[in-house]
Amino acid sequence: MILSVFGLLGSVVLGLSAIAVIRTLALRKTPGKPGPSQDPPVIADEIVQEAALHLAQAVALRTIAHERMDETDSAPFHVLHALLRKFYPRMHGRLEIIDAGPRNLLFRWKGADESLLPALLAAHQDVVPASDADQWTFPPFSSTIESGYVWGRGSFDAKGQLIAICEAVEQLLAAGFSPERTWYIAFGCDEEIRGSAGAARMASLFTAMGIRFSFVLDEGGVVAQRFLSALDRPIAVVGIAEKGDVQLTLSCTKAGGHSSSPENPTALALIGKAAWRIESRHTVVRLTVPVRHMIRTLGVHAPFPLALVLLNLWLTKPIVMRIFSKNPAMNALIRSTCTVTMAKGSEAPNVVPTVATATVNVRILPGVSAEQMVARIGRRIADKRIVVKIEEDSRRSVASPIDSAPFAHICRAIATIFPSSIPTPYLMTGGTDALWYEQLSDCVYRFTPAMMDSGELKRMHNRDERFAIANMEKAMQFYMALIMTDRSA
Repeated sequence: MILSVFGLLGSVVLGLSAIAVIRTLALRKTPGKPGPSQDPPVIADEIVQEAALHLAQAVALRTIAHERMDETDSAPFHVLHALLRKFYPRMHGRLEIIDAGPRNLLFRWKGADESLLPALLAAHQDVVPASDADQWTFPPFSSTIESGYVWGRGSFDAKGQLIAICEAVEQLLAAGFSPERTWYIAFGCDEEIRGSAGAARMASLFTAMGIRFSFVLDEGGVVAQRFLSALDRPIAVVGIAEKGDVQLTLSCTKAGGHSSSPENPTALALIGKAAWRIESRHTVVRLTVPVRHMIRTLGVHAPFPLALVLLNLWLTKPIVMRIFSKNPAMNALIRSTCTVTMAKGSEAPNVVPTVATATVNVRILPGVSAEQMVARIGRRIADKRIVVKIEEDSRRSVASPIDSAPFAHICRAIATIFPSSIPTPYLMTGGTDALWYEQLSDCVYRFTPAMMDSGELKRMHNRDERFAIANMEKAMQFYMALIMTDRSA
């Protein structure tokens, strides 16, 4: 009896394995990544070096946007605009400049074929603060170029991309190029605080003008090196959607007083306990459409043993989810994440606070509501003394198609400049200005044309942020190829 049970189980395992192998072989016959649409544009080395100098001067400007816009210093933005006029005279002289607010920059490059919907390239001028400036290798707001990098706050996020777009347009104008379709170029002023005065304002302007776009391309995924140890090719991750951004406040009210005679645990201690409970466990795994597309694409190009795992989630999902869970960046693709970022107690060291609070930043997967997250967090805290309140809740992103002409066009441009890479759909774990433009196009994508490994990516919003001069060249070539080869995307 026992032998027949084991025999039956063995037959089932062999049958499932055979199905998985046959399915993997069939899926791997899927056409591979698009071939290069042309040879990469050739850019003289002196032009690339000059672009690096332009970026370094832009990085030196403290274009920091504050939550209260009346506290934002406009002067650095105006200096940046003056520099861009100086660096890119053709762009400013031959493109239409549209008034989109005092700190925003919006250009229109008229195309020859007005029957084509226009396209939009986006980046942002603002940067996050650098409160740890004394710990940087080079000052975060200086014009430092060293060891093949432009160093400083905003060099990667996202002034490198902004400068690369301007350089590409300037070079094309210098060569006498005229685009087929009309291109809009939008540089918002407050992406880091969710873009209400920047991209949101420009999106409203486009709506009032009755403009819709063939596609939108903003900052986003990169050409990631060593994304998976079993893959020896870089992966060009193109965001087709992004996670939601929710700010929650935890608060606790309890008797305060003098610290010499405390009634422990204090309100702040209870907040700390709640914070630990929030961060100590993962949220539930959920595979979204962008991540399913990504896993399938990687499976098609992976070595057969890994492909067998990636292309048969019906059988191997627990294994794949375990692999993703081991890496923070990959874990964020399959879960909503909760991070306690700020806490406040009393104003003096010898005073026990009556009210203590903490801020929780939640990055929510598409399809999950803020109310659902509040309920889950409440169950995890399991303390009625802690009140959880939604302070801010961003709109939810909608996944753009991967079978569209614009997505194929972007992938061809990637293949032209990064020929060894695997272009794949991706879910952006951070927020971008692209979210505001989803109302204006069915095809909104997020991609930064730069080679990055995990070490470089960790510098973003961190000390020693930098942008490689080699990446500046690649980014310039990408935007030139994207514009030059566009016909009917």
